[in-house]
Amino acid sequence: MIPGLDHIGIVGADLEAMETAYARLGFTVAPRCELVALAEDGSATPLGQVNSHLVFGRTYVELTAVEGDLETHHLRDAIARYYGFHIVVLTADDADAARSRLTESGIDAPPTALAGREVRYPGGDGMAGFRWFRVPDADLPDAFVCYVEQLTPDLVFDASLNDHPNGARELQDILICADDPAAAAARFARASGAVVSGAPDGSRVDLAVGRARFLDTEALQRVFPGVMPPALPWAAGFTASCPDFAATQRFFRDSDLPWHGGADRLWLAPDHACGAIVAFAPPE
Repeated sequence: MIPGLDHIGIVGADLEAMETAYARLGFTVAPRCELVALAEDGSATPLGQVNSHLVFGRTYVELTAVEGDLETHHLRDAIARYYGFHIVVLTADDADAARSRLTESGIDAPPTALAGREVRYPGGDGMAGFRWFRVPDADLPDAFVCYVEQLTPDLVFDASLNDHPNGARELQDILICADDPAAAAARFARASGAVVSGAPDGSRVDLAVGRARFLDTEALQRVFPGVMPPALPWAAGFTASCPDFAATQRFFRDSDLPWHGGADRLWLAPDHACGAIVAFAPPE
């Protein structure tokens, strides 16, 4: 079964600054929480990572800052390259079964782990638990890609947090910039079980929810003039689906934000979104 996008993660040095930046872009920022490792007996061990979330109907964006020992943290190598969009998380109905499928395909994924975060959302409080594993960097170096089985989806996707003033209602796609977009797309397709399709500026992989787009630096410049990757490969940004795009256009026209675009898409440069291109478009 082809997974969907569950969430993506933007990694920064200052969570408060990230929350402020995304609130200014018109997102409703959920109350922050701390990521913990969970033992089978329910005991929790802090992982040195504090998060806030932009919650949509079936997906979300995680804003995260590492506050623990970076030398031993699983995001160490990613942060060493740049701050910004790094984490891509795919859905799994059963994390152990998803890992077995990858192992059978020749991807030697590590064992699943149990983790969670204590949330205090308008719709409910409690431990939002999940089982997860990472796709090894050797098989997919283009981003920090994981699978997650959400154990408490009703708690995570709190409908009371879905109303964003900018009109965003779902994650529509993610964008990866690479030297060889076709090869990067093929790696992602192998890890997700999906297929690669051609796209006007590169390649794309359609998922059950959302899609991944792959392009090179030259194509990036055509689509997002003036934006240069801090390194390659670069998880460059994401598009939020906006069903009432006219309302989204009004929001940005009435703001003092330095947005770009026009009739069918608006976007903000990485300098204004903690290292990520953030785009808004009608549903595809």
